[in-house]
Amino acid sequence: MKQRHYQQYLARKRKREREQAFAVGWEFAEMANCPIHECLVPQGLFEQGIGNLAFSRRLPDGRIALGMFLLDVFCLGVKNAFSTTLSTTNYEQRIHDWRGPETLKPTPPACLRKLVEGGVAYARELGFNPHPDYAVTSQIFGDVDASACSTEFTYGREGKPFYCSGPNETATQAQAIVEHLARRLGAEGFDYLITMVAPPGDDSV
Repeated sequence: MKQRHYQQYLARKRKREREQAFAVGWEFAEMANCPIHECLVPQGLFEQGIGNLAFSRRLPDGRIALGMFLLDVFCLGVKNAFSTTLSTTNYEQRIHDWRGPETLKPTPPACLRKLVEGGVAYARELGFNPHPDYAVTSQIFGDVDASACSTEFTYGREGKPFYCSGPNETATQAQAIVEHLARRLGAEGFDYLITMVAPPGDDSV
């Protein structure tokens, strides 16, 4: 009896979460009609390989709608994404915090969208999907036309995917990514930098 009640509780919880996710997605899609506030990308993104990109719009009540993308241009595409609305003060504080480790510079909206979507496409070719919240967050692009950006972006590093493990990835997750790339591209088809992970087929670790 207790098990059945618990399963019913889980089913209700999942239903509420789906409804909330739909509501957030719908609301954020509506915000995509508002004027663009600013678009920021990290300086030296293609040297560092990863960074936070911000696309924001100003709402009629003065708040800022923000879409953030943590973009890995060397391999994994959008590793994180989130959407939120902030007061102007809180938005400026959020951007200030990002400017601590990164130098953010303005970029045309079309180029930010092209950059993000190109990274997603590159990662998908390698077998990696974007962060689950990308579908909602990317709605902030609205009708911005990525083809209006004449800049060409080249993903990977020195002609190959380059996987660099991140602080939020466990050794097991990192090993799985390396092995996935090896199966897909062969041992010479990519580069990686990782701590305590052996090359595919090496049992020494």
